[in-house]
Amino acid sequence: MARIESPDRSYTGPGPAGTHFENGVAETDDPAVISYCQGAGYTINGQTYTDTPPAARTVDVPDPRFVQAVADPAPLRDAAVDPRPGDVPPSNAGLANPHGPLVVAPGIGAPPVVEDPEGEGLVPASEVRQEPPAKSASKATWVDYAVSQGTPREDAEAATRDELAERYSRKENG
Repeated sequence: MARIESPDRSYTGPGPAGTHFENGVAETDDPAVISYCQGAGYTINGQTYTDTPPAARTVDVPDPRFVQAVADPAPLRDAAVDPRPGDVPPSNAGLANPHGPLVVAPGIGAPPVVEDPEGEGLVPASEVRQEPPAKSASKATWVDYAVSQGTPREDAEAATRDELAERYSRKENG
């Protein structure tokens, strides 16, 4: 159990991560609280650290949600927040810190992916049938084709069959 002394020796009340200070003193076993307190100028077990311990050192990293432009003038877009057809989902998304080293997005140059019409998840767009169906094909057929071309399923289903046929027939004809 580590004894933590607050810089304000008369403080009584809540401290970091729910620790309770009584007359400027608290105790905890939590290594994260101990590390935080070392870096914030608290006295730990009678020792005040003048250098921030490695576990508490931080580097200011810009939050990508608020960066508007990078080295080139193209606007920056977070594919996890604003996904678009063809975005390749990052690995470990939802399982790790989205801005940490364990979540990797393939980035520019990765082949566009689309929903597999057979329901097998995401596949490279180049592996899915590229010819449009006949203009008289069912709406479901046109929806599947639009999805194979990178249109989100909900957008394709919101369009009429004729709208999809017009959009993709023009695309195919130039």
